[in-house]
Amino acid sequence: MKKQINQLRAGVVLSYINLALSSLIPFFYTPVMLRMLGEAEYGLYSLSSSVINYLSLLTFGFGSTIVRYITIFRASNEKEKEEKVFGFFLALYCGIAIIVIICGLAIANNVDSIFHKGLLPEEIKKMYILILIMTFNSALSFPISVFSSVIMSHEKYIFRRLVDMFLTIIAPIGNLVALYLGYASVGMAVSSTIIQFIMLPVNVIYCLKVLKIRPKLSILPKAMIKEMLGFSIFVFIGTIVDMLFWSTDKVILGMMASSTAVAIYNIGGTFNGMVTSLSTSISGVLTPRITTIVAQDAEKEELTELFIRVGRIQYLVVALVISGFSVFGQDFLTLWAGNKFENSYWIAVLTLFPLCIPLIQNTGVSIVVAQNRHQFRSIVYLIIAIINVISTYYVVPYLGGIGAALCSGISYVVGQGIIMNVYYYKITGIDIPLFWKNIFSMSKVPVLMLIIGIVINHYIDFISWFSFFIAVVIYIMCYVIFMYRFEMNDYERNILKAPISKIIIKLRRKRS
Repeated sequence: MKKQINQLRAGVVLSYINLALSSLIPFFYTPVMLRMLGEAEYGLYSLSSSVINYLSLLTFGFGSTIVRYITIFRASNEKEKEEKVFGFFLALYCGIAIIVIICGLAIANNVDSIFHKGLLPEEIKKMYILILIMTFNSALSFPISVFSSVIMSHEKYIFRRLVDMFLTIIAPIGNLVALYLGYASVGMAVSSTIIQFIMLPVNVIYCLKVLKIRPKLSILPKAMIKEMLGFSIFVFIGTIVDMLFWSTDKVILGMMASSTAVAIYNIGGTFNGMVTSLSTSISGVLTPRITTIVAQDAEKEELTELFIRVGRIQYLVVALVISGFSVFGQDFLTLWAGNKFENSYWIAVLTLFPLCIPLIQNTGVSIVVAQNRHQFRSIVYLIIAIINVISTYYVVPYLGGIGAALCSGISYVVGQGIIMNVYYYKITGIDIPLFWKNIFSMSKVPVLMLIIGIVINHYIDFISWFSFFIAVVIYIMCYVIFMYRFEMNDYERNILKAPISKIIIKLRRKRS
């Protein structure tokens, strides 16, 4: 148990180190990439990635299923069943990888008919090549994901996070090498595929040699397969929803606007990804633990306490980032990417505020999945996502990327902000009024700082990175001080104080 706790704590720490790296590296890397690629080709690369992302739907939501069932069999010391599940899904995913290649070839050969309105002829030719390379990359990722799920279900967070950190560092390095060699977006796609080749043996060796778990090729009992399908189908719907919200917006912009519009939208969406990573780095680590708690028939009060405790911590971070971006985002984009991307600010703002709701409540997703009650959530999200796609299709010709962001934001408020909160309260038994009482109580400082920051920033022009960073540091220091003094509870203050106290003690010991 102590080793598991250490793995959990180390996993959270490494998650935030990786998060810092994944935030800092793009800060230096993205402007270089944009300058070398150009807006149009960057948009083309993003569009190709969005199209290929649809092939990930062929996992049918089995990723969560693998983690769930291996965790259950591991907890009950049924290693043979664990290995049979491992072998079954490995064989299944290898078969799916072949289907991915077939589908990718079909998409590549129909690029012209799909994107002839939004893309230039030379862009269509390059997109054909990009989709072929990314298809092979996607197919290779399927068997790798099975080994990754097994590692995650064994709660080996240190290894997983170290691998994540390696990928965070090596991916942009590979891309920059390809760009400096003059291979542009095609080189970036090839670089990503080479990295996938490296990761396959790493994950395989870890499972076989360290975890000592080997896949057994065996057909599972029909009852178990039926149960897994019943669990996975709604996770699969959730994956479709994510695609409809994020990938489809870019595909519609590529079909009806231009590759440049896709680039602007993608830059705005980049900040959503960063904030999402901030939030899910905690809840993602807790998923196997939540599954165990639910399996032990935890009381509603215990689930509410976990939901509020994690949600408050997530809100402390998310509120800082969103309020800070609202104040400094436009200046940042001008300094970072240039005036051509100023619309990315509004795209980010229109989606960040509504996205805050699910980001501080994603522990609830882990709970309903562990309870096998995620069916309603998946259906609601699917309906809202379809409405979002339809509305985006009609709005884009008039408002472009901003219209797409507005449709997504409204959909998030309705689906995840209103309907799911009622569900968490009525069905799951989580005390949602108490949760929002906590959040609203914590919001005084972020709201006041946001208003004051926007007013002050209106009279200041940041002409250099130095003045910009000074202002951001002052904002962060004020936020931390005021939140610590007025909004944090003892548990949250201890999280902040503990590492600082350890550093002070170590320094004193060295001096003495």
